[in-house]
Amino acid sequence: MELLSNTLKKALEITSGCTEPAAIAYCASFAGKHLDEQPTQFVLKIDQRTYKNAFAAGIPHAGSRKGSEWALVLGFVTADPDKRLSLFTLLNPELINQADNLYAEELIKVELVDTEGLLIDLLVSGKNNKVHAILQGGHTRIRHLSRNDVDIEGENHSLQNSSSSSFSFEKSFFNSKNWPELIESVYADVELQQTVRQGIAYNMAAAQHGQQYIPSEGSDGEHLVMGAIFARMNGDPLPVMSCAGSGNKGLTSFIPVVSYSRQNNREEETEIKAVLVSILLTTLITSRFGEVSSVCGAQYAAGAGIIGGILYLRDELQLFDGAYNNFVSSISGGFCDGAKGSCSMRGSTAVSVALAAIKHAEGGFIVSSRDGFLGQSFLETLDNLVKYNPLIAKFELETIKILKEK
Repeated sequence: MELLSNTLKKALEITSGCTEPAAIAYCASFAGKHLDEQPTQFVLKIDQRTYKNAFAAGIPHAGSRKGSEWALVLGFVTADPDKRLSLFTLLNPELINQADNLYAEELIKVELVDTEGLLIDLLVSGKNNKVHAILQGGHTRIRHLSRNDVDIEGENHSLQNSSSSSFSFEKSFFNSKNWPELIESVYADVELQQTVRQGIAYNMAAAQHGQQYIPSEGSDGEHLVMGAIFARMNGDPLPVMSCAGSGNKGLTSFIPVVSYSRQNNREEETEIKAVLVSILLTTLITSRFGEVSSVCGAQYAAGAGIIGGILYLRDELQLFDGAYNNFVSSISGGFCDGAKGSCSMRGSTAVSVALAAIKHAEGGFIVSSRDGFLGQSFLETLDNLVKYNPLIAKFELETIKILKEK
């Protein structure tokens, strides 16, 4: 199962701040590194979903600066691609001042592109040089990097990520009967095991940090996820382990499973395996909807991960298909209107509905597969849901109009 282990490792990435601004900054950092002079123009072509998600998300160490344009100039001045999605940890008063001066010159031209999948196409020009960087299909997947129309050689980021493909899985991986064996095999990967352990530490620390924003008391998964997501969207400088291209999916898929495991005194090995189930499910669903999608990934993908992880801890994975149908019949229609503070409510809802779906399935209540879009299996329901993608995507055009009018 080496291929599956590698796919899950690829799905996990440490990020500082919202993933979309970090991806824009990462792309711009290559231009900052290779231009070798002051820029005279930035031309950014960006897919509408990434633009939408970056619009209101806070940027760590950047004060009130938000949006694609700020992410671009902040990434450009850091000029350090080695930091990947943790670029914003480099920001200091001197770099902020450089970014402020660049932003004030109004050098940025933004063009929204109606395309499937993530696209950040950046051309930065100076008086003598130009650097062209294209990030496409994944938050750290550089597809093109050139200076003065000559490919830049020896750039490990470009070489590494240009060969990466979107998440893809065998059909059998969508069958819950196979998950215990799959998890046993990937748990044997020491590197993956350590990455998950690190992610648990980061995301649970974020959960504790975020409780300062939640007025009601509670240490359950719902409160913990809510606070962690709000803190992250607020721009608090927290390292977070993202999952399947999203920090909010990482927080939502990790925290409730770990919280349940610890409340029930499970051993670390069992806890990590349960989180691996949640990661697998979150990534399986993301493979069908895309890393940046029209629907809320914290609900559609990570919410299902919660169900799988907790059912694994309860040794009840045979209930997954029914519990999933209970869950998705409740949250369907949750389109994404950008990454922002109210995503904390989306994450909170994912936790509460996931727990309710499990409770009802355990009690013998499972909604009928004849209802609406539901299928007789997890995969069949997913196949039906994906058919709505082109229709839900139309919501984004209206969302962007609303955002631009704010």
